Amino acid sequence: MRLRTPSPSFVISMIALIMASTGTAVAAVSYARNAGKVDGKSAVASTATLKRAAGKLVATNRRGPERGKIPGKFLAGVVRGQSQKFGRLIEVVDNANGAPQAIAGAPGLGTMTVSCNDQAPRAGVEDPRMVISFANGSGATINLARRAGNGEGAVTLMQPGAVDTFVVGGSEIFDVHVERNLQNLRIEGVVRQDGRGSAAAACLVYGFAIGV
Repeated sequence: MRLRTPSPSFVISMIALIMASTGTAVAAVSYARNAGKVDGKSAVASTATLKRAAGKLVATNRRGPERGKIPGKFLAGVVRGQSQKFGRLIEVVDNANGAPQAIAGAPGLGTMTVSCNDQAPRAGVEDPRMVISFANGSGATINLARRAGNGEGAVTLMQPGAVDTFVVGGSEIFDVHVERNLQNLRIEGVVRQDGRGSAAAACLVYGFAIGV
Protein backbone atom coordinates (compact mmCIF):
# COMPACT_ATOMS: atom_id res chain seq x y z
CA MET A 1 0.00 0.00 0.00
CA ARG A 2 1.42 3.38 -0.97
CA LEU A 3 1.39 6.15 1.63
CA ARG A 4 0.40 9.57 0.50
CA THR A 5 2.36 12.70 1.37
CA PRO A 6 0.34 14.86 3.81
CA SER A 7 -1.15 17.92 2.23
CA PRO A 8 0.06 21.36 3.36
CA SER A 9 -3.33 22.13 4.91
CA PHE A 10 -3.17 18.90 6.96
CA VAL A 11 0.32 19.76 8.26
CA ILE A 12 -0.77 23.27 9.26
CA SER A 13 -3.81 21.87 11.07
CA MET A 14 -1.69 19.43 13.09
CA ILE A 15 0.78 22.15 14.08
CA ALA A 16 -2.06 24.38 15.22
CA LEU A 17 -3.55 21.54 17.29
CA ILE A 18 -0.22 20.82 19.02
CA MET A 19 0.40 24.48 19.77
CA ALA A 20 -3.08 24.93 21.20
CA SER A 21 -2.68 21.91 23.48
CA THR A 22 0.74 23.05 24.65
CA GLY A 23 -0.52 26.57 25.34
CA THR A 24 -3.32 25.21 27.54
CA ALA A 25 -0.83 23.14 29.54
CA VAL A 26 1.49 26.12 30.00
CA ALA A 27 -1.43 28.31 31.06
CA ALA A 28 -2.50 25.69 33.63
CA VAL A 29 1.01 25.52 35.11
CA SER A 30 1.24 29.33 35.18
CA TYR A 31 -2.14 29.60 36.93
CA ALA A 32 -1.10 27.06 39.57
CA ARG A 33 2.13 28.90 40.25
CA ASN A 34 0.42 32.29 40.57
CA ALA A 35 -2.68 31.22 42.50
CA GLY A 36 -3.34 33.66 45.35
CA LYS A 37 -1.12 36.36 43.84
CA VAL A 38 -2.02 39.84 42.57
CA ASP A 39 -0.17 40.91 39.45
CA GLY A 40 2.21 38.05 40.11
CA LYS A 41 3.10 39.24 43.62
CA SER A 42 2.58 37.33 46.88
CA ALA A 43 1.35 38.97 50.10
CA VAL A 44 2.92 38.98 53.56
CA ALA A 45 1.28 39.53 56.95
CA SER A 46 1.20 42.99 58.54
CA THR A 47 3.68 41.70 61.15
CA ALA A 48 6.34 40.85 58.55
CA THR A 49 9.71 42.58 58.66
CA LEU A 50 10.69 45.15 56.05
CA LYS A 51 13.27 42.71 54.68
CA ARG A 52 10.75 39.92 54.22
CA ALA A 53 8.14 42.27 52.72
CA ALA A 54 10.52 43.66 50.08
CA GLY A 55 8.97 43.22 46.62
CA LYS A 56 5.72 41.77 48.03
CA LEU A 57 2.24 43.00 48.86
CA VAL A 58 1.47 43.81 52.52
CA ALA A 59 -1.76 42.79 54.28
CA THR A 60 -3.61 45.27 56.51
CA ASN A 61 -3.87 44.84 60.28
CA ARG A 62 -6.49 42.25 61.24
CA ARG A 63 -7.41 43.61 64.68
CA GLY A 64 -6.89 46.44 67.15
CA PRO A 65 -7.31 50.21 66.70
CA GLU A 66 -5.36 50.03 63.41
CA ARG A 67 -7.61 47.31 61.96
CA GLY A 68 -7.86 47.55 58.17
CA LYS A 69 -4.82 49.83 57.88
CA ILE A 70 -1.33 49.15 56.56
CA PRO A 71 1.25 49.45 59.37
CA GLY A 72 3.08 52.77 59.41
CA LYS A 73 6.51 51.13 59.12
CA PHE A 74 5.68 50.22 55.49
CA LEU A 75 4.55 53.77 54.68
CA ALA A 76 7.30 55.85 56.27
CA GLY A 77 8.66 58.32 53.74
CA VAL A 78 6.01 57.34 51.18
CA VAL A 79 2.70 58.94 52.14
CA ARG A 80 2.06 62.61 52.74
CA GLY A 81 0.83 63.74 56.10
CA GLN A 82 -2.64 65.03 56.82
CA SER A 83 -2.99 68.50 58.30
CA GLN A 84 -5.60 70.12 60.52
CA LYS A 85 -6.03 73.71 61.64
CA PHE A 86 -7.87 75.00 64.66
CA GLY A 87 -8.93 78.29 66.25
CA ARG A 88 -11.09 79.00 69.29
CA LEU A 89 -12.03 82.13 71.20
CA ILE A 90 -13.43 80.96 74.54
CA GLU A 91 -15.03 83.38 76.98
CA VAL A 92 -14.19 82.99 80.66
CA VAL A 93 -16.98 82.00 83.02
CA ASP A 94 -16.52 84.04 86.19
CA ASN A 95 -15.10 81.95 89.06
CA ALA A 96 -15.57 78.72 87.09
CA ASN A 97 -13.82 76.18 84.91
CA GLY A 98 -14.85 76.05 81.27
CA ALA A 99 -15.93 72.89 79.45
CA PRO A 100 -13.17 71.09 77.46
CA GLN A 101 -13.30 71.65 73.70
CA ALA A 102 -11.62 69.32 71.18
CA ILE A 103 -9.18 71.08 68.83
CA ALA A 104 -7.06 68.33 67.19
CA GLY A 105 -6.43 64.60 67.11
CA ALA A 106 -5.74 61.52 65.04
CA PRO A 107 -7.41 58.09 64.79
CA GLY A 108 -5.24 55.50 66.50
CA LEU A 109 -3.56 58.09 68.75
CA GLY A 110 -5.95 60.33 70.64
CA THR A 111 -7.50 63.78 71.01
CA MET A 112 -6.37 67.14 72.34
CA THR A 113 -8.80 69.37 74.22
CA VAL A 114 -8.56 72.86 75.75
CA SER A 115 -10.54 74.60 78.46
CA CYS A 116 -10.51 78.24 79.59
CA ASN A 117 -10.72 78.63 83.36
CA ASP A 118 -10.94 81.62 85.69
CA GLN A 119 -8.07 81.65 88.19
CA ALA A 120 -9.02 84.94 89.89
CA PRO A 121 -10.54 84.45 93.36
CA ARG A 122 -12.70 87.60 93.30
CA ALA A 123 -16.08 87.72 91.62
CA GLY A 124 -16.31 90.10 88.69
CA VAL A 125 -12.54 90.07 88.12
CA GLU A 126 -11.46 87.40 85.64
CA ASP A 127 -7.98 86.01 85.05
CA PRO A 128 -7.98 83.43 82.23
CA ARG A 129 -5.92 80.28 82.40
CA MET A 130 -5.88 77.68 79.61
CA VAL A 131 -5.70 73.97 80.42
CA ILE A 132 -4.50 71.76 77.55
CA SER A 133 -4.99 67.99 77.66
CA PHE A 134 -4.17 65.06 75.39
CA ALA A 135 -6.14 61.84 75.92
CA ASN A 136 -4.62 58.55 74.77
CA GLY A 137 -7.38 56.92 72.72
CA SER A 138 -5.18 54.40 70.93
CA GLY A 139 -5.91 51.45 73.20
CA ALA A 140 -2.15 50.96 73.58
CA THR A 141 0.90 52.70 75.04
CA ILE A 142 2.04 55.85 73.19
CA ASN A 143 4.96 58.28 73.42
CA LEU A 144 4.29 61.94 74.17
CA ALA A 145 6.58 64.98 74.28
CA ARG A 146 5.44 68.55 74.97
CA ARG A 147 6.71 72.02 75.69
CA ALA A 148 5.08 75.35 76.51
CA GLY A 149 7.07 78.48 75.74
CA ASN A 150 10.70 78.29 76.86
CA GLY A 151 9.91 75.77 79.56
CA GLU A 152 11.88 72.60 80.13
CA GLY A 153 9.24 70.42 78.54
CA ALA A 154 8.34 66.82 79.28
CA VAL A 155 8.74 63.43 77.62
CA THR A 156 6.52 60.65 78.86
CA LEU A 157 5.10 57.20 78.13
CA MET A 158 1.29 57.28 78.23
CA GLN A 159 -0.73 54.22 79.16
CA PRO A 160 -4.02 53.40 77.37
CA GLY A 161 -6.76 55.79 78.43
CA ALA A 162 -4.36 58.14 80.25
CA VAL A 163 -4.65 61.94 79.99
CA ASP A 164 -1.67 64.29 79.96
CA THR A 165 -2.49 67.84 81.08
CA PHE A 166 -0.54 71.08 81.29
CA VAL A 167 -1.49 74.68 82.06
CA VAL A 168 -0.71 77.89 80.17
CA GLY A 169 -1.30 80.79 82.55
CA GLY A 170 -0.43 83.61 80.16
CA SER A 171 0.09 84.24 76.47
CA GLU A 172 2.39 81.50 75.16
CA ILE A 173 3.16 79.02 72.40
CA PHE A 174 3.03 75.25 72.84
CA ASP A 175 4.18 72.14 71.00
CA VAL A 176 2.98 68.55 71.47
CA HIS A 177 4.38 65.47 69.67
CA VAL A 178 2.67 62.08 69.93
CA GLU A 179 3.97 58.80 68.41
CA ARG A 180 2.98 55.15 68.21
CA ASN A 181 4.32 52.50 65.80
CA LEU A 182 5.83 55.19 63.54
CA GLN A 183 2.52 57.08 63.38
CA ASN A 184 3.21 60.68 64.39
CA LEU A 185 1.01 63.62 65.34
CA ARG A 186 2.58 67.06 65.81
CA ILE A 187 0.44 69.87 67.26
CA GLU A 188 1.71 73.45 67.38
CA GLY A 189 -0.38 76.25 68.80
CA VAL A 190 -0.57 79.68 70.35
CA VAL A 191 -2.48 80.68 73.48
CA ARG A 192 -3.40 84.28 74.24
CA GLN A 193 -5.22 85.52 77.34
CA ASP A 194 -7.39 88.60 76.66
CA GLY A 195 -8.98 90.98 79.17
CA ARG A 196 -7.07 89.89 82.27
CA GLY A 197 -8.36 91.69 85.37
CA SER A 198 -11.63 92.67 83.68
CA ALA A 199 -15.14 91.26 83.90
CA ALA A 200 -15.06 89.96 80.30
CA ALA A 201 -11.85 87.96 79.79
CA ALA A 202 -11.30 85.25 77.18
CA CYS A 203 -8.79 82.64 75.99
CA LEU A 204 -7.73 82.51 72.36
CA VAL A 205 -6.07 79.39 70.98
CA TYR A 206 -5.06 78.73 67.38
CA GLY A 207 -2.62 76.54 65.48
CA PHE A 208 -2.28 73.44 63.35
CA ALA A 209 -1.66 69.71 63.58
CA ILE A 210 0.17 67.43 61.14
CA GLY A 211 -0.15 63.64 61.14
CA VAL A 212 2.23 61.35 59.26
